[in-house]
Amino acid sequence: MSLDLPPALVYLVGAGPGDPGLLTLKGRLALERAEVVLKDALVPEAFRAFNPRALWLEVGKRGYGEKTSQEEIHRLMAEHAGRGRVVVRLKGGDPMVFGRGGEEVLFLLEQGIPFVVVPGVSSATGVPSALGLPLTHRGMARGFSVLTGHDPFGLSADTLVFLMPLHQLPALKSVLLAHRPPHTPVALIGRGTWPNQAVALGRLEGLERLRAPDPALLVVGEVVGVLERLWPGTLGTQEAKDVGKD
Repeated sequence: MSLDLPPALVYLVGAGPGDPGLLTLKGRLALERAEVVLKDALVPEAFRAFNPRALWLEVGKRGYGEKTSQEEIHRLMAEHAGRGRVVVRLKGGDPMVFGRGGEEVLFLLEQGIPFVVVPGVSSATGVPSALGLPLTHRGMARGFSVLTGHDPFGLSADTLVFLMPLHQLPALKSVLLAHRPPHTPVALIGRGTWPNQAVALGRLEGLERLRAPDPALLVVGEVVGVLERLWPGTLGTQEAKDVGKD
């Protein structure tokens, strides 16, 4: 087994859900090798410490706020790689889970630019796991679906994980009530694994009243009851350091 990375001009690296300690070993190696880092806006600034000498460029993708177009990201990758610079495209979570990594792979392939994909811990699984919230649980949930708040589908799984849900909570509530009872437990998790992580627990019938900071994800299903047992009486938004502590 080797931790060495094959040579490439562009590395598509998953930064994980936010905590720099959850960056993979190969992801760190790629960052240390980089001369240019194209960083998603939702990747915490703390990641710069892995390579302060590189040129770091913010390339947006901040939900409903400021964005950098995908075409501009492609242009920047090609421009810097064309100059012989090692480029890391640093993406939150995993590059291939709602990260448009597939589009970037196809672009690099078409341009003949050597690339390597370094997987990351997806926020869809990593954030609930770090809280002790199982997405599958014997006798409770046999599977889960990962969806977006913009385009919900596949609502038949026992556990549903919605990425980017904050601006869609009322609409999601309306859709979900056609498939789930009003008392279904829900957890809205903001900035999961970050130092200022916040968790709001509630029921589907009050989904639109939950609050958490961006980036956030929503877990819907009976498995949320595990958190209710870990933190009895926990409702509303709390700082992570306070949740579940005596």
